[in-house]
Amino acid sequence: MKLSEKYLKAGLVLLITLSGISFSFGQSLPDFEVEDSKKTTGTIEREIQFNGYTNHWQNNYTNWYRYGNLFKIAAPDIQKTILQSKVDAADDLKIPDLLMQEGFLFELFAHLYTSLDNPTLTELENELLKGDVLVLINSTSELGKQLESKAESIFLWAEKLQSYQFGAVDYEKIKAFYLVNGNHRLFVISSDSAEKRHALLQEIESTKEILAQYKLFKGWFGASTLLKSVTCEQGHPLDLIGIGMNEGNSWFIFDGYMDFLAKDEIETWVKEVNLPVVANVGFSPVYGCENYEGLQVQDMATKQSWIDYARKKGGYTFRPVYDPESDSFDFDGYIAMEGNKDQIDNENIPFINKTGFLSGNLTSSMVLFIEKDKSLTNSSIWDAIMDRREVAVLDKAKLMGPDRFRKTLQLLYLDKQYLEEYFGDNIDIRTEMDGYDLLVTLENYYPVEVSGDLAITPPQGLQIVNGFSGSIVLKVNETKTVRIPLRVTKEAMGKTNPVAIRFSWADKNKNTVAKLDLPPAISVHQLLYGHAPKVLYPVSIHNFTKQNSFPVKVDVYQTNNLKKAVFSQTKSCNAETATHRELNFELELPAGEYAVKTSALDVEYTSQLGVGKGEGKPYLYEVDLNSDGIDEYRMENDSVQVTLLRTGARVIEYIVKSKNDNVLFKIWPEKTYNHKRPFRMRGYYPYGGFEDFLGQASMETHQLYNAKIIQKEGDFVRVEMETDYFGNHLKKTFTLYGNSPLLEVRFELDFKNPEANVIGPQPILELGQVHGTEEVFTVPTMDGLKEYRMRPEKYYGQAINVKEGWNAGYDTSEHISFVGAFPVKQPIFLHMWMNHPDNSEAPHYYVEFQPWTPIIQKSTMFFSYYIWGSGDTWENGVMELRKRNLISTR
Repeated sequence: MKLSEKYLKAGLVLLITLSGISFSFGQSLPDFEVEDSKKTTGTIEREIQFNGYTNHWQNNYTNWYRYGNLFKIAAPDIQKTILQSKVDAADDLKIPDLLMQEGFLFELFAHLYTSLDNPTLTELENELLKGDVLVLINSTSELGKQLESKAESIFLWAEKLQSYQFGAVDYEKIKAFYLVNGNHRLFVISSDSAEKRHALLQEIESTKEILAQYKLFKGWFGASTLLKSVTCEQGHPLDLIGIGMNEGNSWFIFDGYMDFLAKDEIETWVKEVNLPVVANVGFSPVYGCENYEGLQVQDMATKQSWIDYARKKGGYTFRPVYDPESDSFDFDGYIAMEGNKDQIDNENIPFINKTGFLSGNLTSSMVLFIEKDKSLTNSSIWDAIMDRREVAVLDKAKLMGPDRFRKTLQLLYLDKQYLEEYFGDNIDIRTEMDGYDLLVTLENYYPVEVSGDLAITPPQGLQIVNGFSGSIVLKVNETKTVRIPLRVTKEAMGKTNPVAIRFSWADKNKNTVAKLDLPPAISVHQLLYGHAPKVLYPVSIHNFTKQNSFPVKVDVYQTNNLKKAVFSQTKSCNAETATHRELNFELELPAGEYAVKTSALDVEYTSQLGVGKGEGKPYLYEVDLNSDGIDEYRMENDSVQVTLLRTGARVIEYIVKSKNDNVLFKIWPEKTYNHKRPFRMRGYYPYGGFEDFLGQASMETHQLYNAKIIQKEGDFVRVEMETDYFGNHLKKTFTLYGNSPLLEVRFELDFKNPEANVIGPQPILELGQVHGTEEVFTVPTMDGLKEYRMRPEKYYGQAINVKEGWNAGYDTSEHISFVGAFPVKQPIFLHMWMNHPDNSEAPHYYVEFQPWTPIIQKSTMFFSYYIWGSGDTWENGVMELRKRNLISTR
């Protein structure tokens, strides 16, 4: 090889090598970028339309959406569905071929006009020189053709819709529209049928007469929340009132499960900030009562019992239209449903139309027609309902009710603009709270700029921070959010605070309401027990002040001497405004009965404490009882054997050793009989034991808690279990004290999801070998001790107001007793449920006693429950708890 060739080859190798190195350097990280997602296909859309017959004639306009091939969803074509609703409204008006320009009635009713019937062009022009004119014209005449040609563009939608109604052999359009020349209006009703022209004119005149005689009041009947229930649902009554007011509603009747217990609260909120609405409650089928005292919704044996209750309370009862079992009873009216339009329209029977839950989108409402000389009150609402001056409004503007009022509303709906102005739709108001700041968002749907004033009315306890100006200018289609800082005082703590919002413009105004839910400034265990010499006492403080650091003091008094503290301790708390912090105090105390006063931020709270002697030798160990690889925790002493499950953090066994009996019903570890039913985990799922209702199904039911042994031996044993539900923290601490049967369950909740309103800790009881009529359960009601027994033929329940915080059970055959104790003032009520095999979710005999306890948020909430089971009488069990200062009294 020649030298030159050798070097040439070497040079080529070097060049290739260097090229490779250079290429490698070109792959450095800064050179990489995310590929533009726009290069990939987004959502694929397809329109599906059906105008025809299946089991009934129908018009459906649907859009399909596909994404990533696997995701597919269908949604109505909004614009076409709205237009079809107009065709359906005209059909129900018995003018099926009516096409009306939006704003026709609004403009017509706002102007003085002369009417002409089929005039010549000259006659029309001469009259227009004098003022506005309403002309009824034959659409086939030269003048008719000329007028219709001017409005051709606004009715093109009808040509594209292809409604099945348009195929009728006698279909002939009748059009209502108006033409404008400066300040002059020419209103036109055009058709080749004189009969149709005059039929429409007659409906217009009837509508004018009704509007001259009555005011329209839109409302939500049977709006539902679960504010007072252990079951979870979206929406607080004030949320629904605020949303409804923004949609033009001026009255509300709530009927969610146990909503009737909120009657006084709801009425107080309305009065507190002077909301221009009427709000009341009921429980289907009973409404309109003066009050709902004594209503036991799970223990109304017959339909007649509901009717008798309503009559006694000055109320009314309603039934489904089709319910043969109700035919022999004297109900006051119907519950309207879409499929009963014929009966609701034509039978002379009052009716109601239920709105439902926020999660159902609140698409149904009612419009009442109340005489102009009468104000809106509970009385005038019921007068209108019982007199059938009412229209039910279902989704997609489907209307039901007597002809006279239904047709008025249908004609106004076809006009659109009249109702939007009447109910203030063109200004939309939304509210939310951000800490202590109120955010008000206004959106202008008018085609013109709007100037107005925003007024805020807080309740006592809240103040608007200086500097807020209420003047607002909204451009066309503009959305504007206003932030209004609020100052919180101690009077606002521990309650729901309504805040009224009012926007006024031109000669109109619109109202809505927001809420600021606040916890007590001080949150502690209202009832607590511990062993000497030290008792752990947790305190949660919500800081509503501007101080970031402040003292928290605990003073302990003997219950027989509340003037001199036997123990005091002060700690410094650091917390920013609108946040909360937890402090742990160690109370050094001998055995005795105490009152504990906690003071901070010029607020104080006194709780009840029992301290026992540090004696006894309980023990604790882990055991896998069902061989699933997850240990259970067993606590024992001379009196009882207690078994804890990590699943649901429940007490699954509480065995009284002297009787060798588990006083708690138990099905675990067996699965329930219908375990494979679709979505079975979304219903109540029976394990048994001492567990909680936290929703239904409870979010706790199948949750595996983290468990930690706090104390394994000594004068008490303790296990702590905790979990987090997507930012909602729950901790339970189980303690077995000494050689006694006393088992303590402490709860700590730090929740953020507002739909979690109530927790219901519940011992599920089955005393002795079986649950039968030999078991007697005793509750200290406000009217004295009351006994309950199972009914072998059916299940039933009671909501019980208790004088003292306990309930007891006793098996008269096997002489086994159970006593449960809790802080009496914390629950809304004590819920008793006698279960029966007819319950498909849990086909067993047992009894539950649940203190339904409101969940406070924006602080740590504490609750305690105490169990005492023995082979002795229940009276002795109550006495033992009383000795330990664990019986609280109102």
